[in-house]
Amino acid sequence: MSDTKDNNGKAPEVRPIPENLPEELLPLYDWWKDNGKQAIICTVAVVALAAAVAGFRYYRQQKITNANIELRQANTLEELEAAVAKNGGTKAGNGIRLRLAKAYYDAGKYQEALDTYKECISKGVPDGFAEIAELGVAFSLEGLNKTDDAMAAYRAFEKAHAEPRHYLMNQASMGVARMLTVQGKRDEAKKVLENLKAAETGNAGIEMAITKLEGLVDRYQPRAARSLFDAANSAADKKADAPAPEQAAPAAEPGK
Repeated sequence: MSDTKDNNGKAPEVRPIPENLPEELLPLYDWWKDNGKQAIICTVAVVALAAAVAGFRYYRQQKITNANIELRQANTLEELEAAVAKNGGTKAGNGIRLRLAKAYYDAGKYQEALDTYKECISKGVPDGFAEIAELGVAFSLEGLNKTDDAMAAYRAFEKAHAEPRHYLMNQASMGVARMLTVQGKRDEAKKVLENLKAAETGNAGIEMAITKLEGLVDRYQPRAARSLFDAANSAADKKADAPAPEQAAPAAEPGK
């Protein structure tokens, strides 16, 4: 009887079988001899990968938790700026950024507010807060005296959130009324406020705000645009009308 050889002409390696090994386990023993080492390596790799993923998720969640804590604790403009610089890349980052935009607006830093509101929108504002950022853009443009752009932003908000009517719609409509007033369209502004008041009958708070704005619309006087030459001539006229220094100063008493 000839020995069985492999393709290279060598006899296959004879592996000793452990004593007392049940016959039904022989296939499993052969598989372990051929693949056991590789299976252990794969298992270790899978476990290590799972641990790495779990560790990353924990790290990311911890950063979000810390960002939320800083969001609640930050009060000043400087604290909010520092919180955004540190946690702006987390899921909680845009919540802090939204507060920072409002802080800029309240401080009269309208360009910074506009830029921050736009950044909030581009990065994805948390659910339920996108409309606040959109209206913040309109308010910031109004603060910058960009009347036409602010009007377009207020109108866009009205169109986008008419159905269902958003709770900030009143603010947008009053913004439209203000912009119409600045544009010299006082009658149109009053009509907007009349329609808004009719839609909000029974809402004492909004009726009071509308009444106050109606008074401002009635009293508003547009500023006349003046060129630099007009301003220079006005300054020259005031200087010519002013008394000479020797005439304006009181005469010194004799002997003093």
